[in-house]
Amino acid sequence: MLENLRRVGKVAVLLALFCRFGNAASEPPVFVTFWFDTEDYMLPAADDAAKRLAEIFTEQGVRATFKIVGEKARVLERRRRYDVIRALSRHDIGFHTNFHSVHPTPAEYESRLGWESGVREFLRREGPGEKDLRRIFGVVPVCYGQPGSSWAPQSYPALRAWGIGLYLDETPHVGLEGKPFRYCGVLNALNLGRHVTRAELGSEEELEAGCRRFDEVLSKTRAEGGGLISIYYHPCEWVHLRFWDAVNFEKGANPPRAEWKKPPARTQADTEKRFSLFAKYLAHVRSRPGVKLVTAREISTLYADRAYTRTFTRSEIGRVARLFSKGEIGFLVLGDRSVSAAEGFFLLLEAVDRFADEGAVPENLKAHYLDGPAEPAAKTTREGSFSWERWVEACRDYLNAASALGRMPPVAWVGGKALSVEDFAASVGAIVTQLFQEGKDVETEKFSVGKGELKTARYVADDGPKLWGWIIFPPGFRAPRMMELAKRQAWTLKPAVFLPGLGR
Repeated sequence: MLENLRRVGKVAVLLALFCRFGNAASEPPVFVTFWFDTEDYMLPAADDAAKRLAEIFTEQGVRATFKIVGEKARVLERRRRYDVIRALSRHDIGFHTNFHSVHPTPAEYESRLGWESGVREFLRREGPGEKDLRRIFGVVPVCYGQPGSSWAPQSYPALRAWGIGLYLDETPHVGLEGKPFRYCGVLNALNLGRHVTRAELGSEEELEAGCRRFDEVLSKTRAEGGGLISIYYHPCEWVHLRFWDAVNFEKGANPPRAEWKKPPARTQADTEKRFSLFAKYLAHVRSRPGVKLVTAREISTLYADRAYTRTFTRSEIGRVARLFSKGEIGFLVLGDRSVSAAEGFFLLLEAVDRFADEGAVPENLKAHYLDGPAEPAAKTTREGSFSWERWVEACRDYLNAASALGRMPPVAWVGGKALSVEDFAASVGAIVTQLFQEGKDVETEKFSVGKGELKTARYVADDGPKLWGWIIFPPGFRAPRMMELAKRQAWTLKPAVFLPGLGR
């Protein structure tokens, strides 16, 4: 019964989006999302700012996304600001960590941990905030975003456990050419780069410049075939002159709460002017032809993953095999779906398994999700070739190991020899390619070890100063181990394909 209700709800969302966007002009659809990191739990004026922004959107008949810190939600409850909670609840509610800038922030504590230990620690530290957000606002948060640039790959399995399917933020740690993508099983509207804009609100001149910038971004996005534009602010920007956390936690400082200092405040006249200018900016964005404002929930629907809704054909399996056989381990777009390197690899492993049982490449296979390897790969043996029987044993052993671990093992064993998972994937790709050759007697064949490279790892940034420029980080903070772990999770990275028919 519950599953049927969920299906009905999803269909209703799709129909609503189609009715809303289906009659737009034939030009490529451009979606704009406004989101607000709602984090300042010091200044009561920041509560009023969040409420005022929510009301501006409501008055103009559109919705935004408010990513709220757990402690901010608790403070609103303690201050009995149910008026603020009600105003925000008319919009999408996202999660923005438990305490935001109090040290250690996510990247700081995760930088010293591995995969499983990091996932557990994220759940332990941030879970209370997510739980309180659900309790106070009465909803499952629809998205998550890190504080500052305190990104960590171990957050993703925790998001899946909470039922949060969208990572909405802006940071250079991982991205896919300025477009939405999937990473670690979660949709990401992250690192959109040239598709991110905003207007400064100090004067009419700044507003006009911001409107021109939006129009330029809109024109470029439309020329690229459409896509998503991201605009973000912080409600506290309307009421203070310096961020609340920079005043207290800059460069690793971590004073006790009793010693926290309030940031310098704007005058009431300045605050009012900025609200007025923002309302004009929102109206300008709304007025542009072909622009559709969407919230986090709608982004998730528009970019829904269809890799698991139907099977992959023999022809599609062959395309994956040919790509891997060249040593190019990466994602592939197949019509209205995409498959990550990990998903493609498991299609090939199951093709070998089924061929061994049935004597033919299967006509249809289902995709499976697993996280990438948690450890670095071992060096691959280069000792000749192995028989078909040995490769079948290796594929089945790898499938069993992955099922037991819940993620990809970093090494495969063929005839007692260790292969890195990248070389193993290239080898299996070459074998499956040969399976498509009719009349080939594979049982008498020997297949050589291939050489593979995880091409998608280039979409994850190398560790370096540009990643950790947030004012809150201690001087010299680096996280090389964590970023190497993030690169191994690039096995799961793939484009998020826009749902055809919606937005046109």
